[in-house]
Amino acid sequence: MKRILALALTSVMIISSSVTVFATEPADTTTTEEGSLSPTAEIERLQEEIKRRDKQIDELIQAVKAKQTVVINGGGGGGRSSAPRASSSSDGGNYVNFGGTVTYQGGKIEINGGRSNITFTIKAPAGGTVTSANTLAGKVGGSLVSCIETSSPGAGFSTAKVNFFVSGVQAGENIAVYQAQNGTWVQLPVVEVRKDHVVVNMTRHGTLAFVRVPAMATVVQ
Repeated sequence: MKRILALALTSVMIISSSVTVFATEPADTTTTEEGSLSPTAEIERLQEEIKRRDKQIDELIQAVKAKQTVVINGGGGGGRSSAPRASSSSDGGNYVNFGGTVTYQGGKIEINGGRSNITFTIKAPAGGTVTSANTLAGKVGGSLVSCIETSSPGAGFSTAKVNFFVSGVQAGENIAVYQAQNGTWVQLPVVEVRKDHVVVNMTRHGTLAFVRVPAMATVVQ
């Protein structure tokens, strides 16, 4: 009888010890018995996924803004049409985005026949000027590629040979450049058109309209 009681007591002690060890063993915070993530790890994964999606949404918004258009009054019928909007850089850069076409000036300008270290500052013109430039492009049977205003504070010139970066322009294309002078559009000499570049001779600062035309044309508005 004593031997049976001793065996029973020993069994109870073993079971109690096993329960205590199991209760004090730390839980796995990474995976469950089935191999899936624990609730804490799953929350962290979802948070990272949300951050990634938010970044994708921000990038999409910026891409849409780059292609943004505005509505302007149409012609004789009183209708409405959409036209690209020129917008200046807002991130400290020196460029204009016109319906997805980026225009900027990177220096290496020939001033009065000699090389210089001057870089032109450019910005988007007012909406009315862009409308006028679109009208000009229609008169010459072309399409407006870009419209910008130039300046170079503290640096004047009599003549300037300026290399403008105009994204999307192809070598050999007919790109006419017009400058607004005293209420009229005056065509400027284009020295060279190559991939993404238009080289222009200028005698003053002002608003420039880059127009893609089927054949080079001269017009004064």
